[in-house]
Amino acid sequence: MFTNRENCTVWEKTIQNRAPAYVRHELGAYYLETISAQETDRTRSTSHNPENLQLFIIPAESLTYLPKTDDRILDGIHAETSPPADARSVTIVKDFRFGSECVHHAEVTAQ
Repeated sequence: MFTNRENCTVWEKTIQNRAPAYVRHELGAYYLETISAQETDRTRSTSHNPENLQLFIIPAESLTYLPKTDDRILDGIHAETSPPADARSVTIVKDFRFGSECVHHAEVTAQ
């Protein structure tokens, strides 16, 4: 698969003592795409809410951990044990590790 980034860091959200805690994971090469779109509120045609999302397409060979909703993700390797303020929240995870082995991947959408 085509990739345009070397690696990324995912902070897996867990709960310890009723408080959020994070486990850091490093993933290999992946493809990053920034999505800029607008969502239209059909009840008020003048209202537009901008959506700035990032789509991470991670080949199966780069997946050491499959992210899940509410995890945090950021381009590059980061040593922090907690996600930095600019880390994005994972909103959608699609697992495409089936079919032809040359296209096995996961798609992670983050906001």
